[in-house]
Amino acid sequence: MNLTNSSAQRLNSCAEFSIQLQQQINSCEAGTTLAVLILQLQRSDRITALISSSYAQEVQARLWQRIQPGLRPQDSAVFVGDNECWFILPGLAAQELALLAVHRLLGVLEAPLMLDSHSIHFYPSIGVALAPMEGVNAASMLRMADQAQKGALLEHQRYALAERDIKSSLMPDNLPKLIADVIEANELRVVYQPKVDIRSNRMVSVEALVRWPSDHPQFVPVNVLIDTVERCGLVEALTLQVLSTVLRETSGWKTAGLDVTVWVNLSARLLSQPDLPRTLAHKMEVWFAEPGSIGLEITESALIRDLDKTVEVLTELKRLGFPLAIDDFGTGYSSFAYLRRFPIDELKIDRVFVDNMTESLQDKQIVQSIIDLAHNFGLPVVAEGVERLETLQALAAMECEQIQGYYFAKPMPAQELLIWCADFHRNVSAQPD
Repeated sequence: MNLTNSSAQRLNSCAEFSIQLQQQINSCEAGTTLAVLILQLQRSDRITALISSSYAQEVQARLWQRIQPGLRPQDSAVFVGDNECWFILPGLAAQELALLAVHRLLGVLEAPLMLDSHSIHFYPSIGVALAPMEGVNAASMLRMADQAQKGALLEHQRYALAERDIKSSLMPDNLPKLIADVIEANELRVVYQPKVDIRSNRMVSVEALVRWPSDHPQFVPVNVLIDTVERCGLVEALTLQVLSTVLRETSGWKTAGLDVTVWVNLSARLLSQPDLPRTLAHKMEVWFAEPGSIGLEITESALIRDLDKTVEVLTELKRLGFPLAIDDFGTGYSSFAYLRRFPIDELKIDRVFVDNMTESLQDKQIVQSIIDLAHNFGLPVVAEGVERLETLQALAAMECEQIQGYYFAKPMPAQELLIWCADFHRNVSAQPD
């Protein structure tokens, strides 16, 4: 990147970008590096941007004014919607310059963008793919950068570099069959992340998270796994295997002195199936699991796809004894009034607001508003993505009940969790009052 006298080109379409990218790949000279960057933005003004198209266009124009001075004349970019931008950086003398470009992009996005009375905060994640690479073309390079970006977002990192080995970084054409075979063979792994009560400093529940088998010759990132099962009708098979694994791995926890609820995620597609309550109830009976031992997390956006059907299914799940939570609350666009129709037991605040709440007054106000709203409905609150003591202290002052995040623990296998829990509670008990 060059910080002065830039005339970088802003392209008009993805098609134009792809054509130019393929030309750059074809003409990439020996000893130079071609970089593709995919920048995805989480923004604090998402709802406002939806309301007014002219507002969204003005934000995009102001973003380009901020980004363009950091680009070289030979660089080019295209906006893909309001929250995503792709970049071509050709002729780099070294791969390290691509990462320098990433850090400069992140730097110019750190300060909020002031527009009229709005203070807009950005939470970027960037995926990077590099060429030359054997067998790469424009489509595959974009695909690698996109996977790297999604991986960065999933791991709460600001950027990630795509793997250099095209055979391992690109997914095979038979990916749906590959995933189906792994599900059928019961090979998916489940890891557990604790939720800690702020007031008692005790672990009160855990979230079960699916992972691809580490010993499989083909690596599949979690975001690719979830996207594929959603598209290919494998959601029910995946969820039932995760539930079976959870019930099997946690069946001895109570005997070991660990009696907590395990939360499992439900997709929107699965929530729309009318026989879901009966299917889950049967699975619980097979494992002699007690009602309430498994909680179900549903994303906010999934709740409003078919409101009447959703209320019916959730009511039946609640009748069967499943605790229910709204996951990623604050990122959807449902009316708060819907909360009175859903038999929900708790709300989870999305990490996009929690991450920066100690630096952003706007994020802090959003978090406080969600906590107040939940309490008005008699619901406890879980804050996701808590990584720092300052964030924990701020949430405690806001009377948030529980936190989940790297501050206490990363997701871990079942046996490691038992050891972690014993050590955690032993250390807490040893602390002076």
